Amino acid sequence: MKKTSILLLIALFSTTLAIAQCNSFYVIDEGSEWTFENFNPKGKTTGKNEQKVTAFNKTATGYKATVNSAIYNDKGKKVTEGELELICDNGTFIMDMRKFIPEEQQKAFSSYEMKIESENLELPSKLSVGQTLKNGSVTLSAVGSPVPMKITVNITDRKVEAKESITTPAGTFECYKISSKSNTQMQMGINMSVNFSGTEWIAEKVGMVKSESYDKNGKLAGYTLLINRK
Repeated sequence: MKKTSILLLIALFSTTLAIAQCNSFYVIDEGSEWTFENFNPKGKTTGKNEQKVTAFNKTATGYKATVNSAIYNDKGKKVTEGELELICDNGTFIMDMRKFIPEEQQKAFSSYEMKIESENLELPSKLSVGQTLKNGSVTLSAVGSPVPMKITVNITDRKVEAKESITTPAGTFECYKISSKSNTQMQMGINMSVNFSGTEWIAEKVGMVKSESYDKNGKLAGYTLLINRK
């Protein structure tokens, strides 16, 4: 009887801990911080992105968090700043698709009321090599613009390719390598369509450690490294 009670307590503790953490890759709390540095294909710094959780609320099935995201150029000057929303629900980490809309385009829409429609990009708590992941999309439209202004980003073909050890200035991490394809369609007087592909390396309890983007010909366009995590 005593052994059974102990096992039940262990199970209850494990369940409570899982709910508190929600997702094994993004274990965060208010005040959590990440700093990423961006590089061109030749390894030259092009800027950095500082992110900090400014509000964190636990829910019955996970959490909701607000993240302040500040982007700096290669001279250290702040270029733009905004907020992103992170949600974890029943072990699934849900990413704010707005981060996939280039900052320059968001600025162009700032004079108008903006309408955002999105299909969430998700990361489950458990990954395995060969696993396929849910696609995501976001559409940003300018309401009241004299000419049609709309941007749509689609993230598709997400797949867990491998497990690899990645070293950055923040340390060495065992990561899952996730590949994807991206298409951006812009309607701002003229219509344009741009295709990219990308790879992310995700580590447990840390999140994204490294990412690379490639142009339509598969040539490296730039990469990002995690340089600090608090």
